[in-house]
Amino acid sequence: MGNFLAAFMLRSLELFFYKRYNNHIMARRNRKEIEDRGAIYHIIGKGVEGTDIFTDDVDRNKFLQLLQKMVNLHKVHLFSYVLMDTHFHLLLKTEEANLSQAMQFLNSSYAHWFNIRHIRKGHLFQDRYKSHIVLNSLYLYSVASYINLNPVEASLVDSPEEYPWSSFQYFLSTQNQNKNVLPWLNIRELLKLCQASPENFINFVKENIQKDKPEKILQNITKITSNQTQNKSPRNIENILRKTKEQIGNIDTNKRLKHLLVYLLIKEGCRVKDVANSLQITSSSVLKICKKVDRNLISDRIYQLWLNHIKINLFL
Repeated sequence: MGNFLAAFMLRSLELFFYKRYNNHIMARRNRKEIEDRGAIYHIIGKGVEGTDIFTDDVDRNKFLQLLQKMVNLHKVHLFSYVLMDTHFHLLLKTEEANLSQAMQFLNSSYAHWFNIRHIRKGHLFQDRYKSHIVLNSLYLYSVASYINLNPVEASLVDSPEEYPWSSFQYFLSTQNQNKNVLPWLNIRELLKLCQASPENFINFVKENIQKDKPEKILQNITKITSNQTQNKSPRNIENILRKTKEQIGNIDTNKRLKHLLVYLLIKEGCRVKDVANSLQITSSSVLKICKKVDRNLISDRIYQLWLNHIKINLFL
């Protein structure tokens, strides 16, 4: 009886740890599903329990050195950044589907260095980091503005160019040929994606200083760009799929139609996860399709005509 009880308890422990291991693996896997080549992210890293992750300029300079190394090693396009005392913001694009590896390198390298320098132990960052996918140019423009306005919101400076630990100073440098822009900060690509000049971006940021708090500006832009996402439920997606089949064609046999429909659903404010579930594809596939359609719309006039036809018939 004793042997049976011992075996039963051992088996129970094995099942317990097996479930915990599988849940851990699935959690990590689900996180990786949103990674993709060419995806743009707003990254937020915070100190654990409000800990200061930057105590002086030595800390900040070290972080920027590691940030530069991350950009070069992991083929990351860095658009904007700001270093606050308890947290940081990054706006970046990954050439490869390697956001987790890039951020693990940055956070773990900095935390290791910080702990040695400040003679401390334990975690420095709260969880891993937060990442938000940026799917359109208006939201990209606004996130870049929000990031650079953080020091103003915290009352550290009156104007963003006065803060030395953000990327805003380098937007000003693009207007002045005598000043150097960091070679690992890709401002020109950001402005190209936003279809804006340096002057337009600088004016946009400065105008928002007077209008409202950066956090509220970002929330308002989110509402605008999501196009009232709360009304675009999975049920709405199913209705659009039904109307597509009745009025335009079968997406199961017409790949171009399927791709354009995915693209429009995302642009109309549907969540990536809901579109993926409705079409029985992965979130990563949704993002890849959106980027592919974006490229095709530039080079293929037929794509643009099809897109307008679908939008008129299904969304207007």
